Amino acid sequence: MTVPARVRALDAELRAFTQLLDDAPRQEAATGPLATWPVAVKDNIDVAGTPRTDGLRGPHQVAAADAEVVRRLRAAGARIVAKANLEELSFAATTQNPTYGACRNPWDTDRIPGGSSGGSAVAVAAGLVRLAIGTDTGGSLRNPAAFCGVTTIRPSHGLVPTLGVTPLSPSMDVVGPIARSAEDVLAALEVLAGWPVIPEAAADLSALRVGVPEEYFLDDLEPAVARGFEDMLDVLRDAGAAVRPVRGLRAVHRVHAAMAALQNSEAVRHLYPFWEDPRVSEGIRGRIDAGRAVTVREAERALAVAQRWRADVGTTLAEVDLVAVPATPFVAPRADAGDLTETSRRINRLTGCWSLTGLPVVSLPVTPSDSGLPVGVQLVGAAGRDRAVLGAAVGLQAMTDWHTARPPVALENPWD
Repeated sequence: MTVPARVRALDAELRAFTQLLDDAPRQEAATGPLATWPVAVKDNIDVAGTPRTDGLRGPHQVAAADAEVVRRLRAAGARIVAKANLEELSFAATTQNPTYGACRNPWDTDRIPGGSSGGSAVAVAAGLVRLAIGTDTGGSLRNPAAFCGVTTIRPSHGLVPTLGVTPLSPSMDVVGPIARSAEDVLAALEVLAGWPVIPEAAADLSALRVGVPEEYFLDDLEPAVARGFEDMLDVLRDAGAAVRPVRGLRAVHRVHAAMAALQNSEAVRHLYPFWEDPRVSEGIRGRIDAGRAVTVREAERALAVAQRWRADVGTTLAEVDLVAVPATPFVAPRADAGDLTETSRRINRLTGCWSLTGLPVVSLPVTPSDSGLPVGVQLVGAAGRDRAVLGAAVGLQAMTDWHTARPPVALENPWD
């Protein structure tokens, strides 16, 4: 099918896509839960007959077959219409791609969208597609969703197949959906995970026990983030949920460094062939170097920290149904605000620790800043409780309108 001119024109401004798939088959007669939904797929995921760029300039290998997640989307009636912009090799958090263009936040085009799934979040926020698929290792679904005012889930590790997806750190890599609403995210996850469709999605918020960590996650927040988080807690309290502090997560202070060591040491195994690749920027090459520098002793210590952290989180989630924390410490930074490598590190301060647990984590928008920039929060659930966590998000969104906000440039139904 032909890409609508409005989509093409807005993408030229926002750089959400690396490829627009003009020859994508239109599936008007398709049946299924995602019938006719226009979908963008992050460009580290195979779509048959198209190059998988991984955010690098060519030459590229053309995918011989669809990734398993793409096959499931097509079987559900979805139309794959674009490949989404990303960080080179998915190895940073700003999506300022030197080859496919600096991806721009549709709420303020002088600001970054987050990353590495930045193009996926921008495409949904700007109305270019109804659904986008991204990946998350240290926060690559959640921080773009927070910065762009959309909803996502980092699914339980292993729930969604990664066959046909470029690996970064396999012990933490996941594939997940981004959409405007938790209902759409749930519909997509049912397809990606191979679940049966259940019509009633919303959880009974009055029955929820919600834990809020007393330290680290609430430290050094921008005022807009602190206010948005507290507003979300107030909605839960008003709905009858039991919101209380939890004190068993103090080990988080050591987890961020451990997560970085484990991610870098795993990533170097998969990305080492790119170390001397002239297509790779110096910033990404430096991150590969960091992985090469991790010693066996350091990796063992990091693994021990991760194991203690998983145990602490498991103990906490035996006492509450959800843990609620902000998604990022600040709203989307300006693209010219400083060193992008340091920006990436700061962006994932509140997300990477949850990646080590393998647990389901939803990111959803709450009260925006005074200037209208999105703010996001995370809801963390127990192992295998993806549907329950999304049910809580659906319930929250039924009581609020935060997720309905649209950036001024957003398109409405351009594919109809």
